Amino acid sequence: MSLEFKAVSFAEKELADRYAFQYGERSCQHSFVSMFGHSEKYGDALCEKDGWLYYCRKNLETETTRFYLCPMGDREDRKGFTEAIENILADAREAGKKARFETVTKGAAELISSCFPDRFTIKPCRDFYEYIYSREKLVKLPGKKMARRRYQVNACLRYYEGRIQIDPILEEDVPEIKLFQEEWVRQRYEENGNPELLEENGAILRELGEFGRCGLKGIIVRLDGDIVGYAYGVCLTEDCFDILVEKGDRNILHIYRLLKRELPAHCDEKIQWINWEEDVGDAGLRQIKTDYYPDMLMEKYIVEERDE
Repeated sequence: MSLEFKAVSFAEKELADRYAFQYGERSCQHSFVSMFGHSEKYGDALCEKDGWLYYCRKNLETETTRFYLCPMGDREDRKGFTEAIENILADAREAGKKARFETVTKGAAELISSCFPDRFTIKPCRDFYEYIYSREKLVKLPGKKMARRRYQVNACLRYYEGRIQIDPILEEDVPEIKLFQEEWVRQRYEENGNPELLEENGAILRELGEFGRCGLKGIIVRLDGDIVGYAYGVCLTEDCFDILVEKGDRNILHIYRLLKRELPAHCDEKIQWINWEEDVGDAGLRQIKTDYYPDMLMEKYIVEERDE
């Protein structure tokens, strides 16, 4: 039986979350919420078969290549993993294309290489390495290395003492957050005209529109009652939280430093790790994420089927 993909929707959220929590390795690439939010960009579709979950990124497809995520399942079952990869190769062949796996973790890439020697080209993709930090580090900002970040957060709180308020996001806050977000993206787009801002804005508004159903958790920062920043994310596993969005008014002193500390601080105590996602090759973003000294840098690879 061939793979029968269907578009990612809330009907599959429980299935997607179950596999991601068990087999997703704390990678943000397997987040249902991200797939839902960026559905227009990636067109993610899924299929479950024989204990494996498959994802196809339909909107990335080219004339020669079909794009997938690495199938999720018990990789200790080498035979099952081999069959799962073969299923994807067969699916690509049916479309007259080669298979390409996006953002594959190091362990999965090594297993593909072992099971299929000389069948794929495997290349690291530094732009999609994921930054993972201990929650304790981001909350406490300990030691000399984090002294500057600690000072900036405290400076923000001192400067606006008695005027600033930080609360969890509630459903009733969403309309006001949407208005803040629309103004935020309008200002940025006027500055640089980057079309990626519009795609990201669409994803954010889509996620905010289903805040409760997505299982999102976040914070809202107010100054004199008005929103000056917000941030939210979602659990990737029982012990890992994915930071999806951080947006702040740049006129507010160190607002982004505050958001980066306060969202992890508001996470449930069971959360031990914070995934701050990739830097997508942006030099400034890479510097910021590196300056927080990640505990783990999750390597990612592109795995592409070779010509026969």
